Amino acid sequence: MSEGSGAFSPEPLDKRSLGEHIAAHLQALLLDGQLRPGDTLPSQRELATRYGTSVAAVREAISILSASGVVDARPGRGTVVLPVTQQAPSINLWLGVVHDEAEARAFLDTRQVLEHYTIAQAARRATPEQRAELLAHLHAMRDVQGDPEQFIQADLALHLAVAQAAGNPVVLRLLRAIHMPLANVLRAVSTELLQGGRFPALYATHEDIIHGIIRGDAGGATRAFDHMLHQTTEGGVLERALGRHAQPEPPLGPAFLEDLHWNLTRLIGPMADVLIPEAASELGVDPGALTRSHLGRYLANLARQLPEAKQAEWQALAELLEKRYG
Repeated sequence: MSEGSGAFSPEPLDKRSLGEHIAAHLQALLLDGQLRPGDTLPSQRELATRYGTSVAAVREAISILSASGVVDARPGRGTVVLPVTQQAPSINLWLGVVHDEAEARAFLDTRQVLEHYTIAQAARRATPEQRAELLAHLHAMRDVQGDPEQFIQADLALHLAVAQAAGNPVVLRLLRAIHMPLANVLRAVSTELLQGGRFPALYATHEDIIHGIIRGDAGGATRAFDHMLHQTTEGGVLERALGRHAQPEPPLGPAFLEDLHWNLTRLIGPMADVLIPEAASELGVDPGALTRSHLGRYLANLARQLPEAKQAEWQALAELLEKRYG
């Protein structure tokens, strides 16, 4: 495609969603043959000039198309249009921003189901080259922690690389499909996390996922992924990101603490008086301020403090407490 092409001259765009309109227009150029597989798109700055928008809007469009498998965007080689056989299904139905909390949680739940599979398979099947690629993606995330949009793109690229290492093309295509609306959810959440100074903790959890895969520890890697999802939704983050005021979550209360203290004392004796506040302090709260959002991580903190001989009995007790108070 020649540099002088007039293809990048769409009708005036709806200013409510520039990145999504640019993505739709670029896909239309592909469908009518003005863009062909193997073509390299102009730089993001050049596209921004041609569309009369900001670079951020073009970056969002490239993120959408990359997540859907329409293009392959890599630093140093530009953005290349992929052959149809490598693309995900049409993105037209998935360009809308997710505003509804229930829908956002549905996307996150679906992602969890699919990525439990891809993480476990990648831990078993990833080649040395794929493990090295995962580390490269992880380091790319580290380098852009201060920029929410760049972090989202690096995050999605990392998780797609995990899916590729899993070796199941059907699951990869499903993930690419939901990553478009998911990117919109993450875009809203990431600003909230950045303002709260929580990007370092989120990155550390991604480290746990990738290092678990590299070690072949499928269970550890999937647990780290679950913790990552919890980080993006705990404490009203999702509600605030979607423009809703989250009601303060009530504490679990004295009944929980009495139940926990009685059972843990029966299990390990007086050390329960030490571990109960210590595990809560790791979360930055007092035991009396623990809420349902804290429960899973709090019980996991307690588990790490217990001797191996007590783990099986504690697991049964933790499951009971989750059912009663979770």
